[in-house]
Amino acid sequence: MFNHLVCERAPTARRVALCVAGAVALAFAAPLVHAQSYPDKPVRVLVNSAPGGLTDVLARLIGNKMAVALGQPLVVENRPGGGGLIGAEAVSKAEPDGYTIGVVASAFATAPLLIPNSHFDAARDVAPVALLVTTPMVLVTNVNSPYKTVADLVADAKARPKQVSIASGGNATVTHLVHEQFQQEAGIQLVHVPYKGGGPALTDVIAGHIPVYFDTVTTSTKMIQERRLRALALVAPQRLPSLPDVPTIAEAGFPGVQASSWFAIIAPPATPPAIIRRLNEEANKALNAPEVRDQIVGMGGTINGGSAQVLGEKIRDDKPRWSKLIKERGIKME
Repeated sequence: MFNHLVCERAPTARRVALCVAGAVALAFAAPLVHAQSYPDKPVRVLVNSAPGGLTDVLARLIGNKMAVALGQPLVVENRPGGGGLIGAEAVSKAEPDGYTIGVVASAFATAPLLIPNSHFDAARDVAPVALLVTTPMVLVTNVNSPYKTVADLVADAKARPKQVSIASGGNATVTHLVHEQFQQEAGIQLVHVPYKGGGPALTDVIAGHIPVYFDTVTTSTKMIQERRLRALALVAPQRLPSLPDVPTIAEAGFPGVQASSWFAIIAPPATPPAIIRRLNEEANKALNAPEVRDQIVGMGGTINGGSAQVLGEKIRDDKPRWSKLIKERGIKME
């Protein structure tokens, strides 16, 4: 360890050099010591959606496994709203010490495109930790709905322009952008009803308060199998073994509708690399735990994992992909 007495007793020129070298050494040593003892208290996990949605479910499922390995509880705190941007911004502004992280749905990367004068840039303002899960979307309706097929919905929407409502988990979420794709492909005009998360949106569809919704397969599969929801079409390249009777949206005549939702762990920028690596390692271990893997795959999700760089690339790729649709459709926050 650098000894300040050596600095003080050295000749003037050498003293300056020693002092500078010592200061640099201490600057690098402090984060290393911190990372080696991390974590020594509970870790706060900000979820950028309401309770009950898939982001919340994954935060608790994976967080519980990580907590055992880390030796500290991961305390979930829901921060819904703003298309997932409120929760993501809270993470970006937190102390970069590893004690505030986020579990987020992909919308936080595209939400700034809908907000005039937004200065948030997901590629710059958060540190990627781990890509968790990707899931296809499925168009669902209430079991007592008059819609038995996608064709039924399109026919009704064409007969009653701007009168048929469709839910989303929030502005700029994939559940929003995919129905904008669908409207563009089908040549229809629906009324967008944004919610503060997928959980509340799905609850109102099940109750029959709103007719249709593009949900994540991982959230809806069990309810479709139990006939608490009716599935009209799957937004995926092929049918799923868990939902063999549900046609793809391409089979229904709309191959241009292509979307999936992804979920990830993020941290504040400038979080020490050693802490990022520790969180990434534990997230990957949690994803590969048989009970976690079986539950996610059983719901129709695809487990991703991998390095923090994989997530960084995903964040960078999503923005240009959706910006074209947002401009063409004139999509704005509602």
